[in-house]
Amino acid sequence: MPFFKHSANTPEQFLLQLWQQNQGAISRTLLASEADPTARQDLKQDIFLALHQSAARIQAAEMPRAYLFRIVHNVTVDHIARAKRQQWQVLDEESERQFVQDCPSAEVGEQQQSQQLMQAVRCLSPANRQVILLAMEDLAAPEIAEILQISQGAVRVRLNRAKTELMELMQHGR
Repeated sequence: MPFFKHSANTPEQFLLQLWQQNQGAISRTLLASEADPTARQDLKQDIFLALHQSAARIQAAEMPRAYLFRIVHNVTVDHIARAKRQQWQVLDEESERQFVQDCPSAEVGEQQQSQQLMQAVRCLSPANRQVILLAMEDLAAPEIAEILQISQGAVRVRLNRAKTELMELMQHGR
């Protein structure tokens, strides 16, 4: 029996509540995954549609937040695969400011470090980028493993690789 089930709410109400609680994290994932504002809005709509179609399963899930992020991950991966041949674009200043505002300042530091971090995250491989973004949203290894459908050991390995790669990128000013 799921430990996080709200039987009083409809699946749609539950989904809306979960969406609102995780909107900042979803927005940061979108910003890190898609630089073009129009394509980012399309991706957001695709994600919400996929979530809406799975509302009852999300509500019944043992870890609803992890299930939500699995769907966000899968839709984002599909989006990236379709745009595979296109290179990442630099975020416009407004999008960059929005990302910096949404990030917890205690974790990221000053705006310059945040911008450098965002640029470095965009340079990571898709697998490393996804695992580091989920970790930055305070998801635990078991949740990340559930979202990405990989073992917790693989999560730890990817996190270590992503952190190492990020440190190198940050040191070299990429």
